[in-house]
Amino acid sequence: MGKTITDLYNGFETIKVLMTTALENGTIAFDRWSDQMHQLVLETWNNSSSIQNIHEVIHLGWEQVIEAWLQTKCSLQRYDLNVLVDALQSKIIYLTGNSFNRSHVYIGFAGLFVGSGVGFLIGISIKPSAITVTHMKAASATSYNGTESITLLEDVVTPKITESNQVMIMVRAAAIDPMDILVASGYGSFIRKFLIKHTLNKSMHREFPIVLGRDCSGVVIDLGSEVRRDININDEVWVSLPPWSPCGTLCETIVVPDTYVGHKPRSLTHEQAATLPFSGSLAWLAVFQTANLNPLTAVDKKIIIYCGDTGTGSIIVQLCCYLKADVTVACPSRVCHFMKYLGATTTYETETVSIDQLLSTAPNGYDYVFNTAGELKNSLCKQLCNVCGIVVPIGPHHLPSDSFGLVRGFFYVQWLRLAFLFKGNKCWDHYEFNSTILNELASMANDYVLRPVLDKTFMEHELERAFKHLQSRQTIGKVVMKFSNLSCPTLMPRSSGILF
Repeated sequence: MGKTITDLYNGFETIKVLMTTALENGTIAFDRWSDQMHQLVLETWNNSSSIQNIHEVIHLGWEQVIEAWLQTKCSLQRYDLNVLVDALQSKIIYLTGNSFNRSHVYIGFAGLFVGSGVGFLIGISIKPSAITVTHMKAASATSYNGTESITLLEDVVTPKITESNQVMIMVRAAAIDPMDILVASGYGSFIRKFLIKHTLNKSMHREFPIVLGRDCSGVVIDLGSEVRRDININDEVWVSLPPWSPCGTLCETIVVPDTYVGHKPRSLTHEQAATLPFSGSLAWLAVFQTANLNPLTAVDKKIIIYCGDTGTGSIIVQLCCYLKADVTVACPSRVCHFMKYLGATTTYETETVSIDQLLSTAPNGYDYVFNTAGELKNSLCKQLCNVCGIVVPIGPHHLPSDSFGLVRGFFYVQWLRLAFLFKGNKCWDHYEFNSTILNELASMANDYVLRPVLDKTFMEHELERAFKHLQSRQTIGKVVMKFSNLSCPTLMPRSSGILF
């Protein structure tokens, strides 16, 4: 024990010498630096006559600082480390009443030094967990310039769950829809910006780039704390999103509210399932909600679907045939036989057909006209209706807010804030998508009432080809995109109109 104390004492003597040397060297360096700085300040301020009073005040203050330092230095040099140790020992004995010697004091200092070092090492080794930012591939629009702005980005920040009702999904396959081109051209931009600014986590969302895609099929990889109980991790699900949604599905990972998530049909692959959610939801709303058809009211009704070759049109044909209606389809000539295969009673070629020919099947007009060709064909569709018939538009609904200027936009935003507070997205939503519709579609698909129509499958590096193919108007059904980093087998592009 005595040898240990002696070693500690010798160690502290060495530390004392080092501290004294450092103090002397530091004092010399400080004196040199203070003289230089003093001279520099004097030269600087002597050249300025307009602030002479400030010069005198700073000069006086500097002299006081120097004087205080000299006094402190003299005081430190007068004290020896041994004197400090003796004073500390006397103070401890006075306070505790115990007998302490110099060895005890040195051991205490050693413990303090070692403990401080250990604490410092622990402190620097324990670092706050850094925020991990991962990136993913995504088909995105970088501006509102239409297809020219659509590109595949590989550095899009992977979304994270920020709300208790959100579901994180690894996308296996996602459909490309004509709506994506409209979104890339500015469709729904006003409402989308409103949602990003006022209702979403700003750190996670920006207006650009916009991830495209309205529907997908994938696997659940994470859940919020209040997600529906029927959704679990590793479940195979599909998603349908409204056009104004800030997030899209043409990417590797998505985070969406559970409202837009349903279980994928067991009988379909991910590529097949990706063709149905968005187009199927539009078709379901048009047939069962807008037209208010059901198995009792639809029997033998005269129904015509104009441009039935679209993804939505092919599903409407199947739903109306399921309801045992008398279905007529006007479509391009290359699709006529295919529409009959889906169940259509009569088909007409849109390239050459006239109104009289279309009305030959229903001389008094049709009870329901489903228009999937857009607003340009609304007048034609109205001529095909009977006295009590109705036209059901399927194309994108016009959003006046997209063309609002600064003044109208300001007042519309104020109204949106109040309306969103009390009504949610009901105040502008023409696309009332939800999991109930997805579950109905899944049930029909599992019962083979509803069959997906997959035109072609592309990989992500073929994004440009995929959109060119979509714009060629040679598609039958839906175009689907997959990502190469997934473990699913790669599928080659399929010929148009293949049924599964």
